[in-house]
Amino acid sequence: MFEVLIILLLTGLSCGLLGSLLVLRNQSMLADALAHSVLLGIVLGFFLVRSLDSPILILGATLFGVLAVLAIEGLSSVKLTHDAATGLVFTTFFATAVILISIFARNVHLDLDMVLMGEVLFTPLNRVELLGISLPVALVKSGGLLLAIVLFLGLTYQHLKIFLFDKNHAQLSGLSVRRLQIIIVFLVSLTVVLAFDIAGSIAVIGFLVAPAMAAQLWARHFHSFLGMVAFFSCLMVVIGYALGMHFDLSLSGICAVTGLGLYVTSLLIKKIKV
Repeated sequence: MFEVLIILLLTGLSCGLLGSLLVLRNQSMLADALAHSVLLGIVLGFFLVRSLDSPILILGATLFGVLAVLAIEGLSSVKLTHDAATGLVFTTFFATAVILISIFARNVHLDLDMVLMGEVLFTPLNRVELLGISLPVALVKSGGLLLAIVLFLGLTYQHLKIFLFDKNHAQLSGLSVRRLQIIIVFLVSLTVVLAFDIAGSIAVIGFLVAPAMAAQLWARHFHSFLGMVAFFSCLMVVIGYALGMHFDLSLSGICAVTGLGLYVTSLLIKKIKV
């Protein structure tokens, strides 16, 4: 069970740190859109290779995450508002994936319950030998993902501050805003894909949004904001894990509920202090 907790912590931190970039840009709804849109890429990738372990699924899902963002931006540039375009695109992608699953994938692991809720308790069963040590595949994936995200944040820290808080200045200073946007969307899509099989879409959306929303109430600088996001991500996992194990609840579901509880609690404390 300790491995389950570590996997959840790594997944929560990865989603929380990247989701914070979306929250700061007032694109929280995009996290929901990506978490649902990538499912279509997973389904089509499965139909192509007939294997749930193929990297084609990750590639397809990430591609559809980027396509979803491009479709949203395209519709937004016409007559729709950004929120309306987001709702239209992700519901279309997700509904198409659900229909395909219900028709063609009834007898495989790729079912709706696992997609929505996941089952992190089963992740230690799928293992791999690494340097002579038997480790859960989910632990290796989530650890590698977190390392990549931390490296990205570290290497682009100064550029991200300009991009997130003053987009006009970023463009005038010669910063490639478009390229940075694409990299962020690609990483978010990849994170969602890898977290999908571990925790399900409900928990992934919660991890992407809730820690950053709570951290926004307290942080005054970008570095402290990222630290608070990491803190709330870990707190969300630890409390959710403890409640889930004690009351025999879905860990993914209770982690998502815990995220809302942390935000509401932080909001109340903040108002009382003020």
